[in-house]
Amino acid sequence: MLDIKLKNNKLRFFALILAIVLCCAGYMALYPMFEGKADEYCEDRLSEVAFLGSLQRGNYVLYKEILEKVDGRNYSYVDLYLDMKEEFVSDIDRDFFYDNENVYENIDGLTEEIRGQMASTLRVWEEGFRDDDIAQNMDYCVIDEKSGQFIKNTGRKIEALWKKGMESEKEELPYIYYVMVTYDGIGNPDRVAVRGKNPDELLKKVQTVMRNGQLESVFEYGNGFNAYGREKEYYGYSGMTGKAVKVSCSIDAPKNTTFIYALTQEQENGLAGSGMKYDYGWNEWYAYYRAGAGDFYWLMLAILTVVSLLLMWNKRHIAHDWRIMKIPLEATIFLALIIAGAFQQTVIELVLRTNRGYFENIWNDYLFFLPAESFSFLTGAANFICLFCLFGGWVYTVNTLGELPSIGIKGYLKERSICVRIIYKLCRWIKRLWHGFKDELLHVDLGEDIKYTLHKTILVNFIVLAIICSAWFFGWFALVIYSVVLYMLLKKYIKKLQEQYKKLLNATGAIAEGNLNTTFDEDFGVFESYKDALYKIQEGFRKAVDEEVKSQRMKAELITNVSHDLKTPLTAITTYIDLLKEEGITEEQRREYIAVLEKKSLRLKRLIEDLFEVSKANSRNVTVNLVDVDIANLMRQVYLEYEDKMEDANLIFRFRMPEEKVILKLDSEKTYRIFENLYSNIIKYAMTGTRVYVDMEKRDGMVIIGLRNMSAAELQVTPEELTERFVRGDSSRNTEGSGLGLAIAKSFTEIQGGKMEVVVDGDLFKIILTWKCE
Repeated sequence: MLDIKLKNNKLRFFALILAIVLCCAGYMALYPMFEGKADEYCEDRLSEVAFLGSLQRGNYVLYKEILEKVDGRNYSYVDLYLDMKEEFVSDIDRDFFYDNENVYENIDGLTEEIRGQMASTLRVWEEGFRDDDIAQNMDYCVIDEKSGQFIKNTGRKIEALWKKGMESEKEELPYIYYVMVTYDGIGNPDRVAVRGKNPDELLKKVQTVMRNGQLESVFEYGNGFNAYGREKEYYGYSGMTGKAVKVSCSIDAPKNTTFIYALTQEQENGLAGSGMKYDYGWNEWYAYYRAGAGDFYWLMLAILTVVSLLLMWNKRHIAHDWRIMKIPLEATIFLALIIAGAFQQTVIELVLRTNRGYFENIWNDYLFFLPAESFSFLTGAANFICLFCLFGGWVYTVNTLGELPSIGIKGYLKERSICVRIIYKLCRWIKRLWHGFKDELLHVDLGEDIKYTLHKTILVNFIVLAIICSAWFFGWFALVIYSVVLYMLLKKYIKKLQEQYKKLLNATGAIAEGNLNTTFDEDFGVFESYKDALYKIQEGFRKAVDEEVKSQRMKAELITNVSHDLKTPLTAITTYIDLLKEEGITEEQRREYIAVLEKKSLRLKRLIEDLFEVSKANSRNVTVNLVDVDIANLMRQVYLEYEDKMEDANLIFRFRMPEEKVILKLDSEKTYRIFENLYSNIIKYAMTGTRVYVDMEKRDGMVIIGLRNMSAAELQVTPEELTERFVRGDSSRNTEGSGLGLAIAKSFTEIQGGKMEVVVDGDLFKIILTWKCE
């Protein structure tokens, strides 16, 4: 399958090459037809006004040469052709000076200015005549009518065209073209003789051109010479004498002289080969254009386009995968315009030069060692190569569009066009800027400074209005359109603001109704900054509600716990009082009952005192007597008082405290109570047979004290709840105690400027006390 596809691609490739070769051969075959039709349309370039004008300029140059030969002296162009006279004028009205365009306030130096311009103009003509192909490729002869002397640039008897009585010799001359002009004694061309393709038309043109004073026409634009007359007068005041002066100027022409210009067939061919350098070659090029040289070139391009498109319709055939074919669309258009448009002129010129023998002259000059018979082959080969390159380039240009059938017009433009990609990116950039600007307006933070957004809005409006104002009258139409668009945008913007405001109202209404779990996922736009405030309000309400719920729960638990802890000793006291009232109890029983009553009453008393203590501490109604306290020594003293109970609980204490004194500004009595409660709490709830670690260290200006022990029972409450009033580690409340020990310790720590933190990690119970060290 792959081999068949490759074979088909090769066949298509050779078909394109064959089409290019046939178009080259077919176009070259039309060269004779182009030449024949061009001769019908082409004006003889030897009859063109530009060519005849160059002959007339040659008359002025050659007249100086023949006059110098006849008179045996040198002449300047100014002496020959310019006659100037100055005379004082006494009866001229001053108003005439200002009413006449040729009046100068200071006429000094005008004569030299005119002479200099005359000399400069004729030197340019002389250089042009010497360098032109006319002087080099044409035979010319200038004859003085009075003396019969002549000057010529050829060995042929060109003067025979002028001599009378030599008609037989005149007929034998090889000239196919000549122009002969004789000027009379006053400088008018009174006798003209011509020979050419169309003698009558050539004669009329020669008479017209030779009678037209080119030299006067030049000075018409310079110093005011009349092109139809050779005299000019200037008036003015002389700065040296202060008198009115009239300057009369006249331009002469050749007199009593005959000029002959002639061409043989060979000279005419040579002039044709180099004639494209001159303006008079344009008519011939245009004649070939009218003959169809350009139209048939386009026809060949159209044929190649059809062939290429037919082969291209088979998707991605031949070389469409080659990287050389994947050029930008703009490059394809540029090549197409160059080949189809700009090179059309080149092709027509190629046909013209070929038919006029230009290439044969080139071969003859540079390949003179080759036989003349080979020149036609070389010319054909050069034409074929040029046309093959042009037609091949066109086929390549068309085939760069080969991806169109497979990826489509839209895909091709997006992938291959640089301009489309730039426009696409530019549109995306403008769209992104517009959306960004629109979002900025719709999401401007009203709680912050909006100067930047306001300045940007004013700048955009200024730019739009500046563009509208630059359109002059049409700006009114643009202003109307801009006003309508602005109205629609503002209406849409205000509607969007209303929607955003409604969302804000709905959110606040939901919070007001007590829905504290509402999520604000919608876009609030310019009110977006209020979303955080709503979240904070919602969170604050949620915390307040949670605190209230917690407070109510703690209050209920407090009442329950207080009732339970007060009821237990009161019940025992009541019971034992009733037992004492019974008759028949022994003295020993009575003493036992009284001991129990004393124990229960002391517990009840201690419970009430603790309750008063924690209440006073929480209300900050406590007097604090701050003194210097050695905190390490105080901790050891408390430990010694509870040492027996700790041994009974089978607890092993490990102290890690600094050896030096650690002095803090504390209330010694309340600090003693803190550690008394903490040690008591450890004795009640620590696991029997475990170690208790008491640490103290100084760090960053703080004294940090830590007490760690393993809990005997699993803790069911959070560390924060353990420091609340009447909360115990055992929820069954079977142990002795009021549940106020940690609460009192925390309150006393805080009123002395310290901090107490409870940490629970599994069964590890840790209390951290922190005071600032002075």
